[in-house]
Amino acid sequence: MFNTKNDLGKTSPQRDELFHLTSIVIIILLSIFAWGLESMRSPNYERVLPELLSLLDQWPVNNGDSNSNEFNVKKVQPKGLVPKHYIKKRETGLSDYRERKPSLPAPNSLDINTIDSISLESLPVFGPVLSGRTIKFRDALGGFHSIDQLREVYGLDSIAFNKVSNWFKLSAEDVALICVDTASWDIMRRHPYIGVKGARIIERYRRHHDLIEISDVRSIPQMNDSIWAVWSPYIKISSKRDKN
Repeated sequence: MFNTKNDLGKTSPQRDELFHLTSIVIIILLSIFAWGLESMRSPNYERVLPELLSLLDQWPVNNGDSNSNEFNVKKVQPKGLVPKHYIKKRETGLSDYRERKPSLPAPNSLDINTIDSISLESLPVFGPVLSGRTIKFRDALGGFHSIDQLREVYGLDSIAFNKVSNWFKLSAEDVALICVDTASWDIMRRHPYIGVKGARIIERYRRHHDLIEISDVRSIPQMNDSIWAVWSPYIKISSKRDKN
């Protein structure tokens, strides 16, 4: 015969400990699950934070006098947690946050051929990518001869161009010209307007013809009005060639 009482008496404490341990684990898991659901349902801090700071501005605090029943308003200055596109108007004492609007340059105040990438990047509309593309295109051209050339910068659409075009000025002296009678094929083909095809046309023509005047370039058989209009601001004839 089995001694049921003794067997039950020995296993009952172990069974109770296992039951309590299992209960604790289940409670912990449920708490973690509930906390996760609550976190997912919480609103975005960028919407809640300005309202919270506004309430903190109006929260009454004791001014330090234990015998006084009056309260002062404690000003709370946000540090680091406030999104960058919000600013506090301290001079008026208002606790509302408004979007920062950068100041616009004065008309014809910036030289498009001398402005550096850092200054261009700080302007409205331009950013790190667009300013980098503008400077790269300008350097490849040898300088802009017209403000309308900004339309050719990739990413600068007509709406953006209309916003920024009147900020800039330029002078013809800032444009680097290519001596098409002496420049190498590699130099000519690097120019965005001449390219490989144009450099090949010029090189073949000057093998059999002297380029003495700029009008000689205009006489190249493949030259037409549209190509000439694009090339002419960036080419010249070198004065070192013997014209006799």
